[in-house]
Parts: sequence; C-alpha cells; structure tokens
Amino acid sequence: MSSSGKERTAGRIKPVACQGTEGAYSQIAASRLFPDGSFLYFKNFRAVARAVSEGMCRYGVLPIENNTYGSVKDVYRVIGEEQVRIVRGYTLEIDHCLLAKPGTKPEDVRSVCSHEQALGQCSEFLHELGDKVRVVPSMNTAVAARTVAESQDPGAAAISSKECAELYGLQVIRRHIADTDHNYTRFICVAKEQEELGDASRISLMIAIPHRAGSLSAVLKLFADRGINLLKIESAPIPGRDFEFLFYIDIEASCRDPKTREILRELEDMCPMYRFLGNYTEETD
Repeated sequence: MSSSGKERTAGRIKPVACQGTEGAYSQIAASRLFPDGSFLYFKNFRAVARAVSEGMCRYGVLPIENNTYGSVKDVYRVIGEEQVRIVRGYTLEIDHCLLAKPGTKPEDVRSVCSHEQALGQCSEFLHELGDKVRVVPSMNTAVAARTVAESQDPGAAAISSKECAELYGLQVIRRHIADTDHNYTRFICVAKEQEELGDASRISLMIAIPHRAGSLSAVLKLFADRGINLLKIESAPIPGRDFEFLFYIDIEASCRDPKTREILRELEDMCPMYRFLGNYTEETD
C-alpha cells in the first residue's frame, strides 16, 4: 500500500473515508496512516465501508476497539457484511478533553455531549460532575465539538480532542479526563481487496460455531495444536437467534505460511459461518 494513500482514477485522487467530521479521532488516525491523503467524511460506519466496497474511496479508517471500553462491535458487523478487508491496523493514544466556549468555567457546565465510546471512557469524570450535568450522546467526538461551537447554550461542553478545540474555536477547560492515563484505541484501514501481505502478522476472523457442547474448545484446540497465538476472542449475540453468538478472533499469523492457510481451511469447514476479515500489519502511535 502506498504510504501516501493516493490512487489516481479518472484524473483525480481518491480520498480516504472516515466517519464523522474533521478533527474526529478516525481522521487523526487516518492522517497518521496517510500523511499526504485527503479525507471524505461519512455519517456512520456502514457508509465508510460502503464507500470502499463501491469504489468511491480506496481506503476507509474505522475504530475497532479501545483498551478500556472494549470493541466497537458495529464495526465488525459492518465490515463483514460489506465484505471489505482489513489491510492495516493503527493504535492511537487518546487524550480526551472537556471543551467549551471561551470563558466557560468547569462549574458553568450543564451538559456534556460526545460519542458513546468517549462517554464510557470518561465515566468516572462524568460521575464527578454530578446530577446537575446532563450527558448527551453524539455520533462522533468531532461532531460533538462542532455542536457545542454552534450552540447558543453557555453551559454546553463536549468530550473531544485538543485538535477539535483549535478547529472549532473552543477552549480546553479540562485535559486528561479519561478513566485511565493509558487510553488507546485501535483503528483499522479497510480496502475492497486483500493487499500484498509484506510483513503482515495479524489475522482477523468472524465466525459462528455449531450450537453444541465442545464447539468452542474445538476451535481453540485447532490454534493451540498448531502453536498459533490467540490475540483476541470476543463474542456477540447473533440478532434474531436466541443465545447464539458470533466470535471475533484475532490470531498472530500470516497467510504466507502454508500451516496458517491449512488452519483457516479447517476452520471454514467446521464453522457454519466463517468470514476472513484480513491479514495485516499493526502500527502504534
């Protein structure tokens, strides 16, 4: 993949798809992955994936999990259904800030808006603010900052980034408000097709297993017997099917290895639903 994130088509450069608006953490991660790229913003995660699957954008950048608040399960479902591939991963350190209009003091705040993930990551801080402060979910941290900037409410504040304070003319009235000092979010870069593997060492999968005793242990044994390191396993209910679950699995492996390809074939044969989400490299902020 080109480090610039550029692809010429019909005389123009395809942008990188991000959810939200300028200043969103997805855009910050995308700008680290594609320092010379241009960005196109979409309302939700599915629209980002669809822009890639339909060829409007070559790449899209999406949040996949936070080290304290867990996975963004909607993203797993969307990339599986839109059939895009993860081609790169990036872990970004997140410094949540409380933003408000210039001159606002912490004691003046009466409402705080942000994305549900950011609100969850700052739950202790929000609890300290007390019942006088209303918590308002927003589609994105950058959208929350823009909403506060456009609001006539002097008590409105947003949880967002310091970059958004600069973009939208807001004041940082508190920094480092996350529940932990080590707050990281993993982002993924998706493309329509799997790209050259290079030194790719992480594989992401989504599977459903037979609804009978021992099914999960058989999957885990498959990895253990071949010496494959399991990086992540997480379950999510399958909509419309009582007490049946999808499993999101990350393993440390490369499809260049014949042993890995053999394991993936076995896994596909034993699972009623199997989706290969990508084999990629992981980078850190």
